[in-house]
Amino acid sequence: MNKETGIITAVQGGVTEVMFEAVLPEIGAILKNTGGTHILEIIERKDPYTVRAIALSSLEGVFRGEDVSVAEPELRLAVAKAIGGRAFDVFGTPIDGTKLTAPQSIPYCDLPELDTAQKSKRKVLETGIKIIDLVTPFRQGDKIGMFGGAGVGKTILVTELMHNFSLKEQGYSVFAGVGERIREGNDLYRTLKDLQVLGNTVLYFGEMDKSPGVRARVGLSAITAARYLQKHTGKDVLFFIDNIYRYAMAGMEIGAILGKVPSELGYQATLDRDIAELEERIASTAHGAVTSIQAVYVPADDLTDPAVVSIFSHLDSALVLSRTIAEKGIYPAVDIMRSFSASLDPDIVGARHYAIASEVRATMERYQELSHIISILGIEELSRSDRTTAKRAERLQRFLTQPLYATEAFSDKKGVFVPLADTLLGCERILAGDYDGASPDTLYMTGKVPQKSST
Repeated sequence: MNKETGIITAVQGGVTEVMFEAVLPEIGAILKNTGGTHILEIIERKDPYTVRAIALSSLEGVFRGEDVSVAEPELRLAVAKAIGGRAFDVFGTPIDGTKLTAPQSIPYCDLPELDTAQKSKRKVLETGIKIIDLVTPFRQGDKIGMFGGAGVGKTILVTELMHNFSLKEQGYSVFAGVGERIREGNDLYRTLKDLQVLGNTVLYFGEMDKSPGVRARVGLSAITAARYLQKHTGKDVLFFIDNIYRYAMAGMEIGAILGKVPSELGYQATLDRDIAELEERIASTAHGAVTSIQAVYVPADDLTDPAVVSIFSHLDSALVLSRTIAEKGIYPAVDIMRSFSASLDPDIVGARHYAIASEVRATMERYQELSHIISILGIEELSRSDRTTAKRAERLQRFLTQPLYATEAFSDKKGVFVPLADTLLGCERILAGDYDGASPDTLYMTGKVPQKSST
């Protein structure tokens, strides 16, 4: 291993410059000071004698003239088979107060060789959340994005899915907390523990107080752990990211510190490559499927933001959460019109499911067109057929809400897991007019549809 020593010549933000007298280390090499308290990753060469490195630890106490040396040729992660129920930092060091037993040190995973034969065998996953199973179903190995601004329920849905998948024993859940608040990570850990599903979950955190280097690497740490579990346990893995937009932001910060010329709206010119560096590692292999659920913050609720558009291009399904729907008390606040799934296909989900989902979407679309007239003139001014459509759309919207396990402490309502068969039956009966005479409130925040309508 190259132990050549370098000297820190500049420190700016989360980036340092290190000068070497001899041969420069390779890009990606890990540098440490004598005490090992300061950890840097080389990301580019400035000139024949100087490299630039991002900080993977606090830069407090770093000074110009400090000696650093090459500790590893590449970033490595500490893992073990018994990492379920644990929380770690970007290096795989436990942050939950308990030591890691029999750790191994492995390099970050490379791009996988895709197992094309497995793709045709993927099954549809049942989430137990009515509106997701109906409108945006997804299969093993899919990548699903949850798009929305602040406060519309992205993290709640991520937590609920982690719980529901554990109920079905569908493998390990690996979570990457990228650039979020420390409080949110603590709340997630405690919620999963209270719901008794922490044992099948592994958590990796790089919160917003960490350097941009940590926030740009913790997602890679988590997917490396996911691929390790997949290979050594033979189980499928569910990979969660909250929030992948913060990953893009970390790259933007690093680019700004390095003095790179930004592209549109200040994002780094390498935005698409940076997103792909993480996304392309999330893939099914011969060892099993990796299914990814990604929370995506949408700045100013603008879905045309360049970072959001770049993430969209890697997804199989997208759930768009709407502030307008959330303000009505409709949770999950999924906008059916703007959400999509590549798996909503009669050859994948079946003819009945596809027909019901299509009719629900058509009904909600027509209701959206009529809502402006209703708000001005009232529903009485509509034709009989349009009044029927509006009435059924209102009942569908309320039926597709449900109490969640992740919100039991706030809503005082016990969460429910709703099988897909009950979701389809409920929507079918509402569309058929069985509940035209019922109050919409009888369908609000329930599990399966009530047996009989009530007037």
